[in-house]
Parts: sequence; C-alpha cells; structure tokens
Amino acid sequence: MSCNTYNGYYLLQGPLRLNLIEGSINILGFVLNNKSQRKSIIIPLGRSLPIIASKSCIEVSPSYKSVIEVNDNIYTILYEIYKKVSNSEKILIIGPNDSGKSTLAAFLINSFWIEGKKMKIMSADLGQNEIYCPSFVSISDIIPPYIPGWKDSVKNIKSCFVGDFSSYKNKEKYIECIEKLGKENLIIDTDGLVDEESIKLKLSLAQKLNIDTIISIGIDNMAEKYLDKKVNIINLDKVVKKEKSRIQRKENRDRLISNCILKSSKILLKLNNLKVINEKNLSPGYIAGIESSDGNQYFGIIYKVSNDILTIITQYVGEINKIEIGYIKLNLKNYENLLKSK
Repeated sequence: MSCNTYNGYYLLQGPLRLNLIEGSINILGFVLNNKSQRKSIIIPLGRSLPIIASKSCIEVSPSYKSVIEVNDNIYTILYEIYKKVSNSEKILIIGPNDSGKSTLAAFLINSFWIEGKKMKIMSADLGQNEIYCPSFVSISDIIPPYIPGWKDSVKNIKSCFVGDFSSYKNKEKYIECIEKLGKENLIIDTDGLVDEESIKLKLSLAQKLNIDTIISIGIDNMAEKYLDKKVNIINLDKVVKKEKSRIQRKENRDRLISNCILKSSKILLKLNNLKVINEKNLSPGYIAGIESSDGNQYFGIIYKVSNDILTIITQYVGEINKIEIGYIKLNLKNYENLLKSK
C-alpha cells in the first residue's frame, strides 16, 4: 500500500480507512499527529467528512479516489460556531435532514474534548441512530476523534427504546427517553422533521433538560417563536449542502439494523415469566427493547412465538424479565441470511 502526501482541504468519502504516517490531520476539530494515541480512523459507508491536512503522508484503503480535494474551508464556519457555544453545558441541534447536524455535533464534541470538557453525545434521530440502533434514543461518551457512525469512537452507551423510526409517532416516549438519558452535559443531535409540530416537540425539551443553547440549522427563526430569551439561539444556514434521497436514507437505516443483528444472538424465553409491554404487537418481525436489570434497554427483534415460548434476536446477554414491543415490523426475509447464522 502506497503513502500519498496531502496538504490543504479534502473530503473523505466513506467507506474508507485512513492511516496517518507523517504530518497532521484535523478531522472534525480533533488533530491527529505523531503524538496521538490513534493514528487510524474509519469513515463509515454513506459519510462524507471534511479534513485539513498539513503536509500529511497517509495510507487510504480501499482507494485514494475517496480523498477529494476541495476549495471550501468549512472549518472556518465550524470554529466560529464553537466560539459562540464554548461556555454551554447542554446543546440541542435542530434542522432538516442532511443539513449538517451530525457533522456539527461531532465537531463541537471533539472541540470540547480538546479543551478538557468531556461532554456526552446523544443521538435522538430514531431512524438514523448511528450511536446504537434505529428506534432508540442513545447517549455515550466518546473515544476521540468522534466520527458519526464509527462505533469505535463511542463507549459506555446507554439507550432507551422509543419503538419507532419517527419522533412524531410516539411523542410521549420520545420525550421520556430524552429526559431519562439527558441529565448530564451533552450535545443532542435530533432527527430531520421540521414541520411546526415537530419543532415544537423538540423545543419542549429546552425547559425539561435546562438546555442553554439551541443551534437551529436551515430553519428561519422558528425556535425564537416558542422560546424565551433565556436560551441562547444560534440560527445558521445549512452546514452541509449535499442531501440524501429517501431511498439512500432507507438503505442506511437497513444497514444500521443489519449491523445490530450481526451483534445479536438468538434467545428462547418463557412467556409466563416475562413482562411484555405492548403485547398486541408480539409477533415475528417487530423491533423490541430488551430491558436489563439497571433499566438500560437493548436492541431486539421478535423472531418466533410458539405456545408459551418466545424466540428473540437480541444484543443483551443476561437474565431477561421485561421486554417492550415497538411499532415497527421488519420483513424478516430481508435479513434471512443474517438470521440463519444466529
């Protein structure tokens, strides 16, 4: 594998692995150099992230074609935003799909980490949860640099099961989950629903969680209509201009679900010994939240129901006394090859 030298602004298009040999790279506010513990990063499939390279010799796989030189220095904008929020304790980011919420959230949390402020990252984008699994709200610490979708950049994950891919369809549980997990200093990355009712739902979290800063991307002053002046509101144009199609977003969600299945095992349970919430959906294909003894919830899928025996596919390892069935029914045939190996 050859080592190429880069100097300037570039866009990394996943999937790719980058190994730093010499020089330094600014990746979303975190600088990789010879002193860094990490010198290798992964950009997941479907992600395009900007970097600044300083006379850097790097190895890239599978192809150097995934490193594209660009003229725009998006970091100028990102650093200006960080200056405005650097004293914040809790930040809520709202905006339409593919407006740059995840990129901005990653840049901010990396920048806070560099300054010694260890904030947590929360994914409240139910359909595209890249910290854990779709249909969950999740919160985690980071292993810098935090890169959206790279599982090796998060740790100590806690999750709460909403049971749907949309916050609008199960509002009460969505708010309940965010309140449950959002007690620490954190940055919240939300979904892309921006109709008036959805915005009001997200803004209702400002008072419940004592949010001190709201970053509103690509929404014309809508936040200011519903909040008092005690909350710092920053209105921005879209940070990222490239939008995914509905098909691309579904493909990404299917990929995330497949990854969750890959990390799961098949378990048999006796229904008589089990507390089941939303039992009306207890049938094959429904996504479920498997609750642990400490109240954390884990990804699961109802695989088979036969007499008093329930077969589930889940990531949880331990005694199971309670499960919560969601409102999304997957077509198990689409994941047949993955499920056969369980």
